[in-house]
Amino acid sequence: MNGKKILNIASVAIIIILVGSAGYFIFMKNSIKTTTITTAQPTTTPVKTEPTTTITYKNTRYGFSFALPLDWENYSIVLDQWKGFTMGPNGDEPNERGPLISIRNPRWTAKTPYQDIPIMIFTLKQWDELLRGNFHIGAAPINPSRLGFNANYVFALPARYNFAFPTGWKEVEKILQNNPLQPLPSSSLPTANEKILLCGGIPNGSTQNLAATTRLFLNLPKDVYPDKEHNLQFKTISGNATAGWISNAGPYGEAFETTPACWSYFYEFDGQGEVDLRTKAAAKNAPDYFVRFIVNQTP
Repeated sequence: MNGKKILNIASVAIIIILVGSAGYFIFMKNSIKTTTITTAQPTTTPVKTEPTTTITYKNTRYGFSFALPLDWENYSIVLDQWKGFTMGPNGDEPNERGPLISIRNPRWTAKTPYQDIPIMIFTLKQWDELLRGNFHIGAAPINPSRLGFNANYVFALPARYNFAFPTGWKEVEKILQNNPLQPLPSSSLPTANEKILLCGGIPNGSTQNLAATTRLFLNLPKDVYPDKEHNLQFKTISGNATAGWISNAGPYGEAFETTPACWSYFYEFDGQGEVDLRTKAAAKNAPDYFVRFIVNQTP
């Protein structure tokens, strides 16, 4: 075998080796590519969360709780009294009183007072008398705002409690927007007749003596007597006594002294004799509403 032929054989062998090696690397590259597992990275979307209310003041004496923000944790309680007044010969005379509980922020100092959360406590009878104008609290011509109630008490926010706009008054307003006061589960709920008192309504089954031309707000709970257009049915029993709706106090069922849970009507009583008010109850097991008005020409 001559040298030229040997060289050609060696060249062919080298070519075969190179082609084989190239094929092997291509095969391995493709194998690796097809078996590679790509793991997707989890994506996270920021979620805006509101601060959790974790502090609760509980008052078992009067049967309510009050939810507070976390930064009120070391709050304190300040006890006082509210006073109610009637007009006497020498001016305003105190004739009603009750507890006033203030929840105080831990940042409060004598040098820099922080807005308290004052809670007035009324019996249902006191609340009824207040709404019917039998006494008033303070100089403001505005009644306290009801925060909640149970079968025994009404809890209310004093009118113009933040008139001086101390530090923290906006924070307290925000707290109050979330209905923080709730009756304790152990507290009983008011009956239908007690709800009438919560609305400042005339007690069910009562007799009222009035002078002719007397004007009254007649208030009823919406959940017990839900149809405002047919709630009030008057019937003259004797004489010529009548009850007439007065429109200038507001739409029928929505007079000035109404609250969100109550209908309010404004009526004038005239003539002389007796007129009965009857209203059918829609709530289960609730009594119908009945009041007798005895109207006289003189007080």
